[in-house]
Formats: sequence, structure tokens, C-alpha cells
Amino acid sequence: MNNLEKLRNENPLVVCYTNDVVKNFTANGLLSIGASPAMSEAPEEAEEFYKVAGALLINIGTLTKANEEDILKIGKIANQQGTPIVFDPVAVGASTYRKQFCQKFLSEVEVSVIKGNASEILTLVDPNTTMKGTDGDANLNAVTIAKKAYEKLNTAIVLTGKEDVIVQDNKVVQLSNGSPLLAKITGAGCLLGGLVASFLFRETHPSLQVLEEAVSFYNIAAEIAEKNEQVKGPGTFLSHLLDEMYQLEYSTYEQHVKRLEVE
Repeated sequence: MNNLEKLRNENPLVVCYTNDVVKNFTANGLLSIGASPAMSEAPEEAEEFYKVAGALLINIGTLTKANEEDILKIGKIANQQGTPIVFDPVAVGASTYRKQFCQKFLSEVEVSVIKGNASEILTLVDPNTTMKGTDGDANLNAVTIAKKAYEKLNTAIVLTGKEDVIVQDNKVVQLSNGSPLLAKITGAGCLLGGLVASFLFRETHPSLQVLEEAVSFYNIAAEIAEKNEQVKGPGTFLSHLLDEMYQLEYSTYEQHVKRLEVE
């Protein structure tokens, strides 16, 4: 059984502590692939949730002083329960506040995967980096940044962009599927974080293959959705993306995946 079939058969619980802008889209996206999302934010119920959850997504898109302590608490409880964490440091380079929080979080909580664009990942290893909101910098060398982050942070790196780069177990893969329309809908990257979490199945050290499949599955669905004759722009693309995630078969994934191993 491949990982996509396993996901659809087991319907893993994926707890999402994510930003306010994307909760509905993330939940619908995870439901469409077969996961069971829970938008739980209360540390008081975290222990019970994480005993059975396949993974936890922590996304800091709407980070505030009011919720930063809760994020730290649930991260530590997930560690205690052996629940893998996917950490999405949204717009970390946009403010000193975000940089300092991410430094604190990563020093106190063990994560299984860090997912972000080139600017975000670079900021985690070079605090002097600046960025505009959630935008990445197309001129950055994604492979170099991903390798550096993997070495410094000692965790799997999923770096997103025109080409996605994944580093795990000292191996580097570049993936080239995707659609430019993903950049035109709010929360596309946030949903990808949840999708990566859906593929973990309580594995705190996921394989490179699992991470490849999660990222490529999403991007291939986006490619197919974009080509649908009914898609006229971001609005129609969004609904067809969910439909393609629901319908995509592993055989289609195998036919379309574009990967390159990098030295």
C-alpha cells in the first residue's frame, strides 16, 4: 500500500494550530485528501488529542502575544506524546517579533519538518534576513539555503518555491510540479503544511520519500486543476484544486511527478 492509499484508508487525525485566515481552506483541503482535521488550539485538550493524532501542524501566520504561550505549550505536549510537528514559520523575516519567537520555539520544541519559502527558511538560519510579508525572494538559491537549514536545525526541510527543495537524511531532492495559480489564492502554502502533516502517521523522522509524495501530490493536483477548461482564474481554480486532491490516484502521481536528486 502506498502512502496516499494509507492516508485515505486510515483518515489520520491532523491537529492544526494555524492562522485565522486559512482555517476553513485548510480543513476542507485535508478533508478532500482523506485526513481528519481538528482546528484545536487549547493546551487543555492537547494531551488527549495528541495521543491519537497522526501529526500536529503549527503555523504562526497570526502570531500574537496572546497565543504565543499556547503555541509553546502545545508544542511541548506534542513532544511528550511523541506526535510529530510540522512547523510553518510564516513571514518570520517580516518582523523582529516573529524572528525572536521562532528562535525561542525551535530552541524549546523538537519539530519533525520545517516548511517555508526561501526567505522564511533563510531567516531561521540568518536572523539578519528581511522580507515583505509572506513573499519569498526568487533570487535566493533554494538548494543552498535548504542544505544550510538542514545542517543547522537538524530537521527535515521542505522549501517551497517555483521548484520545491526537500532535504532529509543528508539527501536533497528538487521537485518541479505546481501551478502559478497557487500564488493567487490565500493559504496555498498553509494547506501544504497540513498536507505534509497528513502523510506523517506519527513518524517523527519521516522519510524523504514520504515528504516528496506529500509535496508532489499537492502540486500535481494543482497542475491538473489549472488545465481544467472550467478554470478561469483563482476562484474557479480553488474549487477544482480541492476536487483534484479528492480524485487524484497514485498512478497519476507516478505519471506526472518531476523530481531531481541534487548533490
